[in-house]
Amino acid sequence: TWADLRKRLELQDFGPESQDAAAVELIRQRGALEDVKAGRFYDAVAKVKRIWASLPGAGYGQGERTMQWLAQRYENAGGTLA
Repeated sequence: TWADLRKRLELQDFGPESQDAAAVELIRQRGALEDVKAGRFYDAVAKVKRIWASLPGAGYGQGERTMQWLAQRYENAGGTLA
């Protein structure tokens, strides 16, 4: 995934800005970017949960965070819930 994103987005490194750009692109690819922008947090998570194993409902059998935990972190980072 990273090799493809790095090439397509012309990312220069694996620093925080590049990782953010890659994450936004993955969110966009799943059709969740407009949900994020509109504050439709739960809709966005439902669309991207299979990308990140720790998201609620990802289903990979790894340590998933709860929706409450995730929503709290999202709000603490400045996000709004619709």
